[in-house]
Amino acid sequence: MVGEWGNSVRWCYRGRPRCHRRWRRCGKRRAPAGNHCRLNEPAYQRPSRVNSMRTVAQLQVLREGVKPTIPTRAWHRIQERIRHPALRRGIARFIASVRPRGVSSASPALNELFARGIVTFPKFISDESVLELRDALKALPCFDPWAKELGEFSHENIPSRTHVAQIRLAPCVGLLHDLASDPRILDLAAGYFGCRPYLDSIQAWWSLSGHDQAEEAENFHRDNDSIRFLKFFIYLTDVGEVNGPHVYVAGSHTSGKLLERRRLTDEEVREAFGSDVLCMTGRAGDAFIEDTYGIHKGQLPMAGRRLLVQFRYSLTETIFRSPVIVAGSLQNATDAMISLIHDR
Repeated sequence: MVGEWGNSVRWCYRGRPRCHRRWRRCGKRRAPAGNHCRLNEPAYQRPSRVNSMRTVAQLQVLREGVKPTIPTRAWHRIQERIRHPALRRGIARFIASVRPRGVSSASPALNELFARGIVTFPKFISDESVLELRDALKALPCFDPWAKELGEFSHENIPSRTHVAQIRLAPCVGLLHDLASDPRILDLAAGYFGCRPYLDSIQAWWSLSGHDQAEEAENFHRDNDSIRFLKFFIYLTDVGEVNGPHVYVAGSHTSGKLLERRRLTDEEVREAFGSDVLCMTGRAGDAFIEDTYGIHKGQLPMAGRRLLVQFRYSLTETIFRSPVIVAGSLQNATDAMISLIHDR
């Protein structure tokens, strides 16, 4: 495990739609009653734009089962075979040059993202917003992306064989869209891509303990979502070393080591990168953005469960784009990003 590879330094910083049921009685409807990331003094941190909210709005679903276009699928097959980071960056710069310009400014955070592939945001959202989001997501059904034959189930009745319980309708939670359009994140994405980013998807899932062997993304790997992309993560539960922390190899997004399209062993990563492995323990409400072409994994939880939200920003549409389209638009961010989740 990565936590055994380096010194332990913890993060030091420290929604609720109700499900309504129908009763036929009287025809009425009633509602029942390694190294760990240190976040001490980030110079780029500013107060969160998102204020605490007493309720979390649910957005209307307009379409489900939306699939990527044929050109998107074809381009994915090409770009995932382009392995060397320098060549990928060159192609990304060319694509960015013909896309709409984004709104970005030079900052220490952007420099850190280029150099290390990851930037941290301690206490990105308030404790109240954490509770509201957690309650909103608990009300939504889950599914196992690696065992879809299990169907949908609640967070309280997750099958014992499931490692990851994904929340299909997470894009319907209104507060997540406010977070997706936070100017700090859009500024970093536009600066990193060199153009206006796509908001490609919003996802959330539970990671469960009680398993002996790591499965799928619980092993080290590189993502191949796009030729250039970022993922922004927010913890909605406290995550210690035993709760399945996200693990990232700093600087591996530009490294020529271990470029194969496969799962990597802990031993391979330790031998190649040594102490550059970051174990992202933290409090609920802490967040980080990273280039997950860099080597990473969601460590197998040994105790408890982890709830995490992920936002994908990309240079181009990906084959993993949101299958759910919701009503409305990001009125305050239309000049800063293009949303593939909102009706256009």
